[in-house]
Amino acid sequence: MRQVLLLATVLLLVPLAVVFAKSRYLTTFNNVYGTSNKTLDTCGTCHVNGYNLNSYGADFDTQNNQLGDETQAFKVIEPMDSDKDTYSNIDEINAGTFPGNNTSTLPTESSTWGKIKALYDN
Repeated sequence: MRQVLLLATVLLLVPLAVVFAKSRYLTTFNNVYGTSNKTLDTCGTCHVNGYNLNSYGADFDTQNNQLGDETQAFKVIEPMDSDKDTYSNIDEINAGTFPGNNTSTLPTESSTWGKIKALYDN
């Protein structure tokens, strides 16, 4: 009975440890880019369907595994275009769009968002 209880405890705690360990990546991302409480302050910046990595998350994961430094990994992938939408990751982050989602792109001058943004940029 004791072994069953121990096994059940381990099975419950291991997934929680993974979630807490990975959430620090979001904290690092927010610290590097100042995105706390903004659009990109979400696991969706790197993930699809909660767990699977999107293209940006995969690029980050590759660099983080090679470098062993989260901040440096984010910096290395800034000039990349992870989602292949013609905009660099850093341009998308600065615009508040998702660098791992090719349907989330920078506003153009002719888009509604582009027109609204232009009013505030002037």
